[in-house]
Amino acid sequence: MQTVNTHTKVQNHVLERFPFDVIRMVGNDAVDFLQRITTNDFSNFKPGDIQKTLIITEKGRVIDAVWDIHRGGDVLMICSHAMANKVILWLKKFIIMEDIALENVTSKFRVDVSFDSGSLQENCYATDFFGNAAWFSVSDSVDGAVQFPDLSFEMWRIEQGIPVAKKELVQDYNPLELNLWEWISFTKGCYIGQEVIARLDTYNKIQRSLCLISSKDNVSEGNMIVDDEKKEIGKITSFACGTGLAVIRSKFAVPDSVVTTSEGSKITITKIFGKEMHGRN
Repeated sequence: MQTVNTHTKVQNHVLERFPFDVIRMVGNDAVDFLQRITTNDFSNFKPGDIQKTLIITEKGRVIDAVWDIHRGGDVLMICSHAMANKVILWLKKFIIMEDIALENVTSKFRVDVSFDSGSLQENCYATDFFGNAAWFSVSDSVDGAVQFPDLSFEMWRIEQGIPVAKKELVQDYNPLELNLWEWISFTKGCYIGQEVIARLDTYNKIQRSLCLISSKDNVSEGNMIVDDEKKEIGKITSFACGTGLAVIRSKFAVPDSVVTTSEGSKITITKIFGKEMHGRN
């Protein structure tokens, strides 16, 4: 098994040509639309601002986590790799009479992600990258191909409990199960999926938790986790070099406990990512 420093830090790192997709929103109703459709609060969103938010279904399931940048004449939506077209199709379902146009402009923009304030450049926006201070530099320079993060970054991502599209950010889960509390405004008005999220929070109906796991066995992403009766209780969503992420039914999500995959591999739950981390009871 390949070994990697499991305490990899991203400070002082600049991830050039990060594999984000970019959607351009143009129209007088763009900001109001974001306020009505997505989970976070855009009531004070103004030129020069960046705001993280979630796009979820009517049933409260995750489509993608995005960052919106207000440039005055337009809004750039920074979304996950290869997700722009899917996000656009979803958003268009809710455009009725609004003055809004959406375009996939991924091929026209370059996004660099810095975790070091000393690396600031022009057109740079200070933001939060899943609980980590970060700066997005956005330019219309398209030199070179996108650069996918290396194994060290992947290990850091897993340790931090950071979800990604097509693994954790999928419609199998709601954002509270993925510990995305800080991506949601619980005080603003209605948005798509708001009633479901509010009910889950108010009545403590969150059924599953995002967990950090470890194993010495040969474990594959997508493996099911089962109980003693071989009934599914969770799923491994990410795994690299002996550590990974899994979404597990809360009843079985107990730190230091050992669970089993459907293939017989032993998994140790080492950490639970939950709302206690954000001061919510």
